[in-house]
Amino acid sequence: MFDKTTLLITHYNRSASLAKLLGTLKDQQIFFRQIVVSDDASLPEHQEAIQKLQTLYQFTYVPADKNGGLGKNINKGVQAVTSEYLLYIQEDFYPTDQFLDRLIDAHQILENEIDIDIVRFFSYFKMPFQRTFNEHFSHLD
Repeated sequence: MFDKTTLLITHYNRSASLAKLLGTLKDQQIFFRQIVVSDDASLPEHQEAIQKLQTLYQFTYVPADKNGGLGKNINKGVQAVTSEYLLYIQEDFYPTDQFLDRLIDAHQILENEIDIDIVRFFSYFKMPFQRTFNEHFSHLD
């Protein structure tokens, strides 16, 4: 469905959450060109669970020898991306039934608005210099 997009999922010791996320995406029939799971040196039982999940969901697994923190985990995951667009989420993200429609909207914004190079999906607070872009998104100046 999103053949120009890689889904990057950062993970650390939450393999049950990762399984729920991947299962929900499959159930909602949301598919990406590539899925990358970047793990930040989780405990062995979580690494084993990730490898089992990999056989079910066919994703690229990027492990780490030692925990380097979220920033490093994101960066090493980004290095494995092979597509034009990148959607980054953490393993405990849960896509609601509105997610697909908003993702389609975001993709159309990126395709049609040449001066926009990033779409952020949610913020708990109003950002400085924020103005309405459309019904579901705001523009940050």
